[in-house]
Amino acid sequence: MEPVLGIDLGTTNCCCAIYEYQEITMIKNEEGETLTPSFVYIKSIDNILVGTAAKNQRIIDSKNVVSSVKRFMGTEKIYNIDGKNYTPIDIASFILKSLKNDAQRYIKQDIKKAVITVPAYFNEVQRKATVKAGEMAGLDVIRIINEPTASCLAYELTKTENNLVLVYDFGGGTFDVSIVDITDGMFNVIAASGDNMLGGLDFDNKIVNRLLKVFSQQHGIDLSEDNFAMSKLYDAAEKAKILLSTEKVAKISIPFICANEKGPIHLEYTLERSEFEQMIEKYVDYTMDIVKKVISDSNLNPSDIDIVIPVGGSTKIPLIQLRLKNLFTEEKLSKTVDPDRVVAMGAAIQGAILSGDIDNVILVDITPLSLGVEVTGGLFIPVIDRNSKIPCENSKLFTTIADDQKVVEINIYQGERKLCSENYKLGTFSLHNIRQAKAGEPRIKVTFALDVNGILTVSAIDEDTKANQTITVNTSPNSLKLSDIHNIIKNAREFEREDLEFEEKIRLRSDIKHVKNRIIEKVNRLKYSLEIQNEIIELLKEIEENINIATYEQLKNYYDALLFYQDEIDYTEKEYLMKGLLG
Repeated sequence: MEPVLGIDLGTTNCCCAIYEYQEITMIKNEEGETLTPSFVYIKSIDNILVGTAAKNQRIIDSKNVVSSVKRFMGTEKIYNIDGKNYTPIDIASFILKSLKNDAQRYIKQDIKKAVITVPAYFNEVQRKATVKAGEMAGLDVIRIINEPTASCLAYELTKTENNLVLVYDFGGGTFDVSIVDITDGMFNVIAASGDNMLGGLDFDNKIVNRLLKVFSQQHGIDLSEDNFAMSKLYDAAEKAKILLSTEKVAKISIPFICANEKGPIHLEYTLERSEFEQMIEKYVDYTMDIVKKVISDSNLNPSDIDIVIPVGGSTKIPLIQLRLKNLFTEEKLSKTVDPDRVVAMGAAIQGAILSGDIDNVILVDITPLSLGVEVTGGLFIPVIDRNSKIPCENSKLFTTIADDQKVVEINIYQGERKLCSENYKLGTFSLHNIRQAKAGEPRIKVTFALDVNGILTVSAIDEDTKANQTITVNTSPNSLKLSDIHNIIKNAREFEREDLEFEEKIRLRSDIKHVKNRIIEKVNRLKYSLEIQNEIIELLKEIEENINIATYEQLKNYYDALLFYQDEIDYTEKEYLMKGLLG
C-alpha cells in the first residue's frame, strides 16, 4: 500500500508517523528527534530553515523567525520578511514540506498522501487553510482529523474493551476536550468543546512576564524591547516549565542578558513549582470548567467516563494531573500513550484505515458548532445542528421578505447564539433571478453539506425558477474573527434567556407587520366612525415609530392591540358582506 503520513501540526512542536507492517513508526528529523519545533526561519525564499535550526535563529535574527503559526491559520495575519509577505498558510506549508522530507528520508520512499490533525474547534476556514498548506507542501491531504479523535485511535490499539473516553488535549497553543464512545471498533464523538487561543504558550508568557518584572525591579531595565533578551527569556521559561513537571524548583540563569555602563548583567531567578502553579491556576481551572460543561452537555457525570487520555506536553504539569485526578480518580487517567506523540500516531492510524491497511475501525466525527443562515432581524437559523455526525447534509426552505424581490443574500454563520452578530460569520453569497412574487411566496431551498474534513459547502436554489448558486464558505481574511469561536461557546448558555427573548421579539415584529398590513388594507374599505379610525391611525403611527426599539412587553401589547382591532375589522367586514354593503 502507498504510505500515508500522519501529521500532528502543533503550535509549538510537530511530529509525524507512518503505519507500516502493523505498527506505528515515528519519524525522526535530521537531529534524530521525533519532535520538530514549529519554527520557520526565512532568510530568503531560497533559504528557509524549519525546526530547531530555525528556533536557534531567534537570538541573532529574530525578525525573520516565525512561530506559533497554528494560532493564526485562516486569519488575515501577514508576516513581512525582507519585503515579501507570507501568510500563515505559507508558513505552515514550509513546516509540512520539511516533515514530508524527513519522512521520505527516514523510510526511503516517496510520500504523496497525508492525514493532518487539527483542534476539534478549528472552524471551516481554518480547516481549509490547513488543507491548502498541505497541498502547497506537495501533499494530497486525504483527511483532516480532530486531534482528540486521533488520540482515541492511538489508544484503541492497546485496548479492546468498549469505553467512554474523555480526551483532555492541552497543547502549546490550543485546548480542546472531547468525549468519544468506543464500541466494537466504532468511534463516535458525542461532544466537543475548547479554546483555540489557550495553550502552554500562555504559561511561558506568565513566566516571562514574571522575569521581566523582577529584572526591572532589580536593575531598572526593561528587557521587553530587546529581541535578543526576549528570545533568551522564552527559551528559559519553556525549559523551566518542563523542569517543574518533575522538580519542585527550577533555577533560571541567563548570563550576559544585557549590559549597562557598569558592564554585563546576568539574570538569576529561582522559580518554585508553587509559584508557577499560582501563575497558571486560573487557566487550569478554566479548562476544568470546559470539561465539566462537555460532560454536562452529554447528559453524563464524571463517574460515567471510563478513561481519560491526557494529550499534549502541558498535561505533564502536576497541577493539571491533580485536577484531572480529583475530577475522575487517578485510576482513570491513561498512562499507556505518550502525550507528545499520540496525536501523530492516531493520524497515522487514520491514514492506514483510509488506505485499507486497517479495516476493523469506523470513525464517526461531529461538528462542534451549529451551522446556519441569517434571516430577517439578524436571527440565526441552524441548518446543521451542533454535534451532528459528519459527513452530513441538511436542507431548509426559506422565502423572500419583500414583494417582487429578485435577489436574496445568504449569510452563513457558525455558532450557538440566536443573534447572528454574536456568532462567527463564515461567508456570504447572493442568489439572483428569483421568481417575482409577493413576499413569502417564493421557495428557496438552502442546503448545507459538511464533508469528512469538516469543510462546508452551501447551495441555494429557487424551486420555481431553478436559479441556483453554490459556494464553499468564504475564506476571505476580512470575514475572520477567531476569538468569536470561544465567545460563542462560553456565552451561549449564559445568554440563553436573552436569546430566546430576542428570537421572540423578531417573531413578534414579523407578526405585527403582517397584522398591521392587513388592517391598513381593510380599514379604508369600512365605514368606521372618525373616532375609531383615528384610534387605529394613532396606534399604527406609534408602532411604526417604536417597533425597532420597543421592549418585548411593549411589542406584546402592540400585538394584542392590533389583534383586537383585527377582530373588530373582520367582524365588521362580515356584517357588511351579509348586508351587501361591500362589492
